[in-house]
Amino acid sequence: MSLQIYLVRHGKTVFNTIGRLQGWSDSPLTQEGRDVAARLGRGLAVHKIRFDAAFSSTAPRAAETARIILTYQGQADLPLVQLPDLREYCFGGFEGEFSHKLHEMIAASLGLADVQAWKQAYQNADHHLLAETVAALDELGLAENETQFVTRLKNGMAEVAERSNGAQKVLVVAHGIAITSILKNIDFNSIIYRSVDNASVSRLRFEHGKWQIDSVGETEFLAD
Repeated sequence: MSLQIYLVRHGKTVFNTIGRLQGWSDSPLTQEGRDVAARLGRGLAVHKIRFDAAFSSTAPRAAETARIILTYQGQADLPLVQLPDLREYCFGGFEGEFSHKLHEMIAASLGLADVQAWKQAYQNADHHLLAETVAALDELGLAENETQFVTRLKNGMAEVAERSNGAQKVLVVAHGIAITSILKNIDFNSIIYRSVDNASVSRLRFEHGKWQIDSVGETEFLAD
C-alpha cells in the first residue's frame, strides 16, 4: 500500500497580506487564513478523508493551519508532529523586508529591466534562481542557497515517510516556496517557480522508495 500525502500550504498571514517576506520568521494567520483552513477541513470531511498521521513545519502559521484543518475535519485529537526541515526558505538578512524591495534589488543586480522581467526569469528558470540570487546578495550570509534549501526539504519529506509508520493517508502543512521546491524535486516540469494558493492541496504518493505527484495546488477540497 502506498503512502498518500496531502501537502497543504498554510492559510494567509498578515505578512502575506502586506507583502513582507516571512521565511523562517513568522506572522499570524489572518481571519481569512483561519477561515480557509476551516473550509479545507470541512471539505476533507465531506470527501470522507481520514488521516493516519499529521505533520507540519515548526512555523506557528503552519502548525495552526494544520490544527484548524484537523479540528474541522473531525480529527482534532490526531497528534501533530512538527519538523524543522519543512520550514520555508530562509531569506537571511532580508527576513521581514517588503517583497517588492527585494525583487527590485534582485532585478537591478541581474541587470534586468524591471521586476516583471525578473519574475518571468525566475518562474521559468532551470534552477532555483531566487535562492541562488538571495544567498549571493545577503550580506549576513544567512540566506539559504539552492543546495541547502532543496537538501533540507528532501530530508524533511524523507522524515515524513519514515515517521509515518505504515500510515496510508498523511496531512503535511508547509509553505509556498517550500512546496514548489518539493514538487520540482520530484518532477521538475510539474510546476513553475511560483507558489500554490494558500490552503491548496498537492497530492503525493510514496511507493517503492519513490515519490510521485498526483495533483498540484488543488482547491477542489475547499468547502463552500
